Amino acid sequence: MQNLFAFFYRYAFVFLFLMFEFISIRLIINRNENQREIFLNSSTIISGQVYSRIDRIKKYFGLQKVNQQLSAENAALRTLLAQSQRTFKPDTILDTLHHQRYQLLPAEIINNSIEFRNNMITIDKGSNDGVRQYSSVIERSGIVGFVTHVGRQYSTVMSVLNSKSRVSVKVQRNNSIGNLVWNGNSPILMQVEAIPKHGDVRLGDTIVSSGYSNFPAGHPIGIVVKAQVEPGENFYFIETKLFNDLSRTGQVYVVNDMHRNEIDSLTLKSVQK
Repeated sequence: MQNLFAFFYRYAFVFLFLMFEFISIRLIINRNENQREIFLNSSTIISGQVYSRIDRIKKYFGLQKVNQQLSAENAALRTLLAQSQRTFKPDTILDTLHHQRYQLLPAEIINNSIEFRNNMITIDKGSNDGVRQYSSVIERSGIVGFVTHVGRQYSTVMSVLNSKSRVSVKVQRNNSIGNLVWNGNSPILMQVEAIPKHGDVRLGDTIVSSGYSNFPAGHPIGIVVKAQVEPGENFYFIETKLFNDLSRTGQVYVVNDMHRNEIDSLTLKSVQK
């Protein structure tokens, strides 16, 4: 113990210098927008490379599980393809004026967390692959989050398991609109706010994306496991069990909304008037 005190005493000025250096950098980043953006982009690149190497090791020992997931997804896609072929009619009219709305880019999660209040995710795709800021991230059976920072090879995603996340959703049965939020407790349960008491929400109802946020309309999210209106309240308290388990999510899709720029531009103009 005496040697430990002697060590700290001997290098006290070094530790003091490092502490002040850290404080100075922190103040520069917090008080300067340009420096903060540079720091976030650089940290995305560096952390992405580190997480990528760690992820390769994990994947080596989890190839069997990945193959099972891919087989299940391929089976589901083949089922949808077979159904579309059966329902196609020779006289179907092709609408040449209809333009593609969403672009899906496959990606893999290389770092993820579910234990914090504000969880973040790193994926192995960036601007070189066509990822855009604020694009949504989904998987086949549920939603994952929003892209917040884009590097050339990697991107950071705000998980829906984040206190700052808010997704516009609806009850599939009757189209009642609300907001999906997370209270920071269970990673498989989320809450739906702002559905009025006349919205008629029932246990077992399916919650899907409304299409009013960046997520495509009608994408599955979860099932209602609790719905009640407290005395004197005008809105439901709703808990939804997610269809997907974010602690086991690996393969995802980044969804680029090809109409988002036009929609945002029109919204901005209407606000300014």
